[in-house]
Amino acid sequence: MPDFSLEVACRARGHQVIAGIDEAGRGPLAGPVVAAAVILPETFSCPELDDSKKLSAACRERLFAFLTGHAAIVWSVAFVEHEEIDRLNILRATHRAMALAVAGLARTVDHCLIDGLPVPGFPHGHDGVVKGDGLSLSIAAASVLAKVSRDRCMTELAAEFPQYGFQRHKGYGTREHLEALRLHGPCRIHRRSFQPVAQLALPLEGRDGGKIEPAEVGRRGERIAAAWLRSIGAKVLFRNFRAPGGGEVDIVARQGEVLLFVEVKTRTRDDFGRPLEAVNEEKRRLIRRGANEWLRMLGRRDFPWRYDVIEVVLIEGEKPRVNRVEDVSLRETRRAGRVA
Repeated sequence: MPDFSLEVACRARGHQVIAGIDEAGRGPLAGPVVAAAVILPETFSCPELDDSKKLSAACRERLFAFLTGHAAIVWSVAFVEHEEIDRLNILRATHRAMALAVAGLARTVDHCLIDGLPVPGFPHGHDGVVKGDGLSLSIAAASVLAKVSRDRCMTELAAEFPQYGFQRHKGYGTREHLEALRLHGPCRIHRRSFQPVAQLALPLEGRDGGKIEPAEVGRRGERIAAAWLRSIGAKVLFRNFRAPGGGEVDIVARQGEVLLFVEVKTRTRDDFGRPLEAVNEEKRRLIRRGANEWLRMLGRRDFPWRYDVIEVVLIEGEKPRVNRVEDVSLRETRRAGRVA
C-alpha cells in the first residue's frame, strides 16, 4: 500500500511542498492523455487510497469526490488532446500534460514525485518513481484524479461517437474497439499517429489464414474510403445506399456544400486496370438512379453535387493506398435538377 515514506524523504532533503504526479491515457487509440498533480497535507490519511488500477470504478469515483472536496488538498488536472499527441508523439505529450498539471496548482511546488522514469527537461525538480502509484500516497491520489477525469471525458465523447463504445473501453485497443474501427474507420478523436489507426487494422488475410473473399475485399475498401473521406473533413451520410429499381451508391457524403456520390473500386494488385476503366455505362446508370433517389428523399434539388470514384489499393504487407478521381462525368460541379 502507498504511504508517505517518499514524501518524508523529500522533506528530509529540505523540500517542503511536494506534488505527486501521474497520468492516464498513454496507451489508448483515441482521446486525450490526462495528467494530475496533487499536494497532500502531512496529516492526510485514507486507508482506501491505492494505485487506481487496483481499484474498482465505483471506488475511484468515491475517492475522486473525497480528494477534490478536501479543503486541505491542492490538485490540478491537465488534458493534452489527440491532435497534440499526433504532433508531439505520446511520450512528449504526456510530459507536457504533467508540466501543465503542475503549472495549474494553486501552490508553488518545491519538488515532484513522478510515476515512472525521470522526465528530461521537466520544469521542476523531481524524482521518477517506478510503480510510484503503489508506493507514494501523493502519486496514488494523482493516479485516481487522472484516471477518473479521463474516463469521464471518454464517456462524454461516447455520446458524440456512439458507434465506437468509448464508454466501455475508454479508447483502448480492445477487440470491440478494433472491430468498430474496421467498420467505421477513425473518427475525429482517434490518434492518427498510432499504428492500428493509421493502417485501420485491415489485414488482407481471412480469419483462417487464407485469402479473404472478393466481397470482403470490397467491403474493406469501402470502409477505408469512408475513413479517408472523414479524414479530409467530409461527412459520410450513408454507405451502400440502395434505391428502388436497382439504383446504388457505395458512399453518399458531403464535403462543404457539395454532395458527393462515390463509387469505390478496390484492388489487391498493381497490375489491374485503373479505377475508371471498371466504371462502365451500366455502373453509371445504377449510380445515377441511386443519386436521383437520394435527392428525391432529400426533398431538395438545389444542392451542388459531384460523382467521384475512390480507388483503394490493398496489397498484403503494405499500408492501404487511396486515390480519388473527382467528377468522373468530366463536367463542372453543378446544381442538380436531375443527375444527368
